[in-house]
Amino acid sequence: MTTRLTTAIDSIADGRVPHFWIYNASGAEVSWLVPNLGGWINQLVDRNDQLDSWLKNGRPKTYWLTGFINP
Repeated sequence: MTTRLTTAIDSIADGRVPHFWIYNASGAEVSWLVPNLGGWINQLVDRNDQLDSWLKNGRPKTYWLTGFINP
């Protein structure tokens, strides 16, 4: 097992979001910041549901704009 994988498993076991799920190799933020793993997964599911709805029903006239950006 690699160090990166071991660190990710430890983070998940502690209920924290693994570092490389939030930041890329250069240190730039590539995901939203949430204090715990449960909240991160809930937001991931919400974003997936939104895009899935668009695929099935077409794009709505209005939509959840913050679902596309990292504050």
